[in-house]
Amino acid sequence: MKNGILLSGGMGTRLLPLTEIFNKQLISVNGKFIIDYSIDTLKQMGVENLTIILGGTHFDQVVDHVKDGQSFGLKVNYIFQNQAKGIAQAISLCERYVSDAEEFAIILGDNLFENKVVWDECDSSFAQILLKEVPDPKRFGVAFCDENGIQKIVEKPTELDPNYSCFAITGCYLFNQKFFQYFKNIVPSQRGEFEIVDIIKAYHKDGLLKYSLYNDFWSDAGTHQSIAYCNNYFYNKGCAVK
Repeated sequence: MKNGILLSGGMGTRLLPLTEIFNKQLISVNGKFIIDYSIDTLKQMGVENLTIILGGTHFDQVVDHVKDGQSFGLKVNYIFQNQAKGIAQAISLCERYVSDAEEFAIILGDNLFENKVVWDECDSSFAQILLKEVPDPKRFGVAFCDENGIQKIVEKPTELDPNYSCFAITGCYLFNQKFFQYFKNIVPSQRGEFEIVDIIKAYHKDGLLKYSLYNDFWSDAGTHQSIAYCNNYFYNKGCAVK
């Protein structure tokens, strides 16, 4: 997995007033910046060439921290998403940086995976999403699965179907070059954004979607509550930075 994309945009409104002076990915969790966890996750997958998508507020702080990527052992490019048009649109801006390999990895910059992400082996013609069993999956996009794989995908469902196992869709994906074909055929959602869930559904409709399960600690870190949750996890585990 040579190429990776990290999304580091967003206004961080749910983290005000901190984001009045900090980029949300440069808030600390257990002594590390949030973005450092995402970078480590991609590196553990084998990523060498990283494209960081900038946007929102204080994006210059991300550049000041990561720079050319040398201190992380990476080659880094930057793309600026001028308007908040959604995750899928942001990824589409990176096509030239991932075109030299069939597969590439995506991670949202506010997702924290404690340990290495391991993907199930499958043919590169398939995309993969990383799923996590959580107490309340309705807060997330949900994949409804049975013994035959993913049966349906619903964004923040109001009810869970008891006939299926229900997993939260984390912010980590494996896509191939078909992504850019699918992107040309989706339209903005009601909130005016090109949604990543529409790309995932397109892969699923064509029978080209697989998934892997993540069994270790994972959380988004986009709210005060989730940051507190992450810090409490490390504290209770006895590995908090002093």
